[in-house]
Amino acid sequence: MLASFLRERDDALGNGSHLSHSRINRYLLCPEQYRLYYLEKLRPTVPPAALVFGQIVHQALAALVAQKVDPVRHFHDSWGMLKGVPLDFNQRESWEKLSASGEGLLAKFASEEFPKLSHIESVERPFTLKITSLDSPFVGVIDLVAEVEGKRTVADWKTAGSAFDEHEAAMSDQLTAYKLSEPAAEQLALCVLVKTKEPQILWHLTDRTGDRLVEYLNKVGYVAREIAAGRFYKRPGLWCAWCDFLPVCLGDKRKAGETLVTVP
Repeated sequence: MLASFLRERDDALGNGSHLSHSRINRYLLCPEQYRLYYLEKLRPTVPPAALVFGQIVHQALAALVAQKVDPVRHFHDSWGMLKGVPLDFNQRESWEKLSASGEGLLAKFASEEFPKLSHIESVERPFTLKITSLDSPFVGVIDLVAEVEGKRTVADWKTAGSAFDEHEAAMSDQLTAYKLSEPAAEQLALCVLVKTKEPQILWHLTDRTGDRLVEYLNKVGYVAREIAAGRFYKRPGLWCAWCDFLPVCLGDKRKAGETLVTVP
């Protein structure tokens, strides 16, 4: 069951030669991490609990918006199947705490945020863009296209341990990619479900100018050329401390064998 949580959503849309926001973002963080993840197909043996939790919350929101399914019940059933399954919890997390958090956030979304949505066009909609400057298709999945308080909005759902800063939506490459797919959208949004003691749901609204779209396409083109040329190298930084692949970079074969697995 956990195999689906070891892949990014974009992976299901192409034959392996495609580009996506996730792929571009991972290469920019660390080209060697990109190689180990996408080419060597290494994944953590025990998935991060936050990743699995976020995906289940996404599924519950999609079920609510697309089919009017009770999101709390949907989450409860899916998360309940994972009780006792090995997951990598941080020091502040536990199965019980995330269970309560998920149910509280989804109940709040259903009662307070769902009524703000109208003219729902799509939920979890895949897209494929053929961009003349790229040799490979650019793919992605848009969480929601709907009117939010009267404006046609392209939105991405996020779960987080703390509130986002205001600049994060304005600087989000993911929302820029969405705008390329939905150029007629009046606004873009990050809808952040914050796992605080009192559940918070915060909308961060933004848009993109033509200059920003061109800037992003130039970035994507640069990364695509680097990947095609096989330029993979270690980019050390603070992120190494929480990188799943640190044992590989340190040459610790024993720990790498214990903590990583190759997926099909």
